[in-house]
Amino acid sequence: MRPIVSGALRFDRRSIPTELSDITLWPTADDSGLDGGARSLFARRVRAMALFLDGSTSLRAIASETGLRINDLYRLFERCITPHEGGRIYGCRALLPWLHTQPYERSAVVKASGAGGASGAFAQLLQRYPEIARWIERKVAARSRPHATLEEVPRQIWRLHAGFLARCRQASIQAHEYPFNQKHLGERSLARHVKRLAGQRFACAARAAGAQQIAHAWQTDPAEVRRTAAYPYEVVDFDGHKLDVRLTLRIDDPFGFETLLVLHRIWILLLLDVASRAVIGYALALGPEYNRDDVAQALQSALMPHRAREYRIPALHVKSGGGFPSEIIPGAAWACWSTLRFDAARAHFAKATLERLTTVVGCATDNGPLGEKNERALVERFFDQLASHFAHRLPATTGRDPRAVERALSGVGGDTSLMMTLDELEDVIDVVLANYNGEPHAGLGARTPLEAMHFLLARREGLLRTLPEARRSTLCLLQEARIVTIRGNIGRGVRPHVNFEYGRYDNGLLSGMTGLIGQQLRVYFNVKDLRQLHAFFMSGAELGVLTAARPWCFTPHSLRVRQEIYSLLRQRKLAWRDGEDPVGAWFAWKKEQAGQHTRAANDLARMLADRADAHSKTNGTTATMESSTVASNVVRLPTPASAQVEPGPWLTKIITY
Repeated sequence: MRPIVSGALRFDRRSIPTELSDITLWPTADDSGLDGGARSLFARRVRAMALFLDGSTSLRAIASETGLRINDLYRLFERCITPHEGGRIYGCRALLPWLHTQPYERSAVVKASGAGGASGAFAQLLQRYPEIARWIERKVAARSRPHATLEEVPRQIWRLHAGFLARCRQASIQAHEYPFNQKHLGERSLARHVKRLAGQRFACAARAAGAQQIAHAWQTDPAEVRRTAAYPYEVVDFDGHKLDVRLTLRIDDPFGFETLLVLHRIWILLLLDVASRAVIGYALALGPEYNRDDVAQALQSALMPHRAREYRIPALHVKSGGGFPSEIIPGAAWACWSTLRFDAARAHFAKATLERLTTVVGCATDNGPLGEKNERALVERFFDQLASHFAHRLPATTGRDPRAVERALSGVGGDTSLMMTLDELEDVIDVVLANYNGEPHAGLGARTPLEAMHFLLARREGLLRTLPEARRSTLCLLQEARIVTIRGNIGRGVRPHVNFEYGRYDNGLLSGMTGLIGQQLRVYFNVKDLRQLHAFFMSGAELGVLTAARPWCFTPHSLRVRQEIYSLLRQRKLAWRDGEDPVGAWFAWKKEQAGQHTRAANDLARMLADRADAHSKTNGTTATMESSTVASNVVRLPTPASAQVEPGPWLTKIITY
């Protein structure tokens, strides 16, 4: 019996692998488009392969029944088991008449141009000189990926052809050889080869063609396919969006004079429940970009029960049926989600944020494929509607781009008093999101997100996982742990203390315990208020709250503010006398700089928001403060006079899908 060679494996009919012996498992072919003779030949070949694989019929009997030669049986079987570019074998597809399973390989020498007969010459060249083939592959791949070094990207085929000819000369190809003996020097063959290489990977071809977004590849593994969320808090989408609007920050000095500072960068960070499409929490961030602390604040807002705000704008209120799940639906307060989906933004990938999130909430994280907005279509759609029906309808909106019609129609010129203030934006955003949760959605069967969540929770009562009560009082999503060493010197009379971010911290217990000098502590701190640290021994036992020494113990300030104060001090741009408040000196310096630099105005607005948040935590509540709670001897934020007007239609516009 004749053996068959397949790669390095030699076998005959008795040694055909089990996975190849069943012709019903082979890829099939459709012969309905063939003429009568071709269809008859295809049917005889299929019958011959079925008998060949069965093994009970002799080769002579198969040849007699099907009209094929014995040598054709082995040849057809080799064609059928040839690997296909799709990943499987050719199977019955190789039995179709006139189908090539192997590319043409030229063996003859290429003659000069004009004589003809140059088919397969380019493939022959690449086979003889594999370094040229690898160079072409690298150049084609470089056309569709970003570059970290300064180099030319040959996107035009004529530029790539010039480099191809240079590579041929380096390979010592003579002038009478291909491609130099052709009229066009192999340019058309190179173009076809480049097009074929670019088409092998859709993502590379799409980027080279200028596509801004590429759909994800088809997933064949069921474990990799994302399942649809069917229960509230099963999957929660998180993302940040820059509001296309300019705002003003109103500051009054101790003499009552008003100052308006323009803010250009405002972000909204939002968590959206996928099953019910309800907004469960949000936070506003000021600055060029939001950071991990802003992300942690948004996560905490989704966990803690939402408290109603006291709106400064008259007639501004949440409509009937609106609100947030944590304040409307029983059992939704302190609810934990199972999976948090987010994109690949840098602020989301902070290691400390992910560690605290998985530890406190006990959820899985899924960042999804890079650049695939459709993987989180609900939150992306929400931001698009938020921009169209809210941000782009406000005075001083910047629109989607500098040429946007909204920017021209809503321009206020240099009159900053016509802009919305930061305090007004906070109130309006809260109402807009609360009303959104009370608006019927077509995708929810005409139910509102709150009604859909209540309906789904009622069907599976008791299955909603909530944060344990022991963790609610020590919720530290806005904190991170640091290891510090207890310092002190008995001989010099220096009491035990710890140094943290240029400040000294101690309390009554620590300052009197001499035996603790040299030991380490694990301290937790609020990045928005560094006046106090929560200290624990390395064994886990609590030491207590450590308070900053003068003058850092008076005015609430964030970690960023303290670091910037010392940076300005080293640059000799900021100084203060003994007994003065360094935070007050920094605030006065920023206020002076805000007239020329919008970033300074954003820094001031962020500090005021951090101070208000710290003041609410000091009073034991997370409710939004009135303007009087922000007052101090440095700055106060009164109720804006421009807010005492009837709200326009942009205040009550409901965002719907």
